[in-house]
Amino acid sequence: MFILVLQFAIRKARRKNDNADKKFWARENEANNVRRKSLDDVEYINVDFSKLPVDALPGDEKVALFIKDLEDISEGKIINLSGLTNTDLKLKYGVANLPFLSECDNRFTVLVQTLQRWNDYLWEKGMTEDAVKIMEYEVSIGSDAPSLYRRLASYYKKHGQTQRINELIADVENMNLLTTKSLLTDLKGYLEE
Repeated sequence: MFILVLQFAIRKARRKNDNADKKFWARENEANNVRRKSLDDVEYINVDFSKLPVDALPGDEKVALFIKDLEDISEGKIINLSGLTNTDLKLKYGVANLPFLSECDNRFTVLVQTLQRWNDYLWEKGMTEDAVKIMEYEVSIGSDAPSLYRRLASYYKKHGQTQRINELIADVENMNLLTTKSLLTDLKGYLEE
């Protein structure tokens, strides 16, 4: 009896996997046949240096390097495509636009990583208010780094800014992350403590 139940479960799992594979490949095949489409609805990100503490630690070589890296990145187009697969992009914009979109998304990744290293550096130097400016800018451009949201929530909690934690929660609820559920639990925990 046990063997029959096990065989049934295995067959059911195989069928489910086979159906998922068929759907994936059908969607991928459809995506590979989409012609180039307009990119008019794409929201490009322009690095807004007025929102960043570019005057923090004047003469510091690391800060100067972060700013230089951001200037270099901002010379190209930047797009946040978090949560979208290559198949999604091909379906929406066509196969021919995929290399350009990937390049723009790679710039976004470098942008977020540079901002994260800069805010970490300022945080370590005890310049938390300047680090928070960078983190808030990261949130505004759609960074999805969970550590960023946790650090900001901790800062807001310490400074009695619970409304700002609620804003972070709202931002995370609108994201498509693998860690959304656990991150929301963590952020809501800052409100309960």
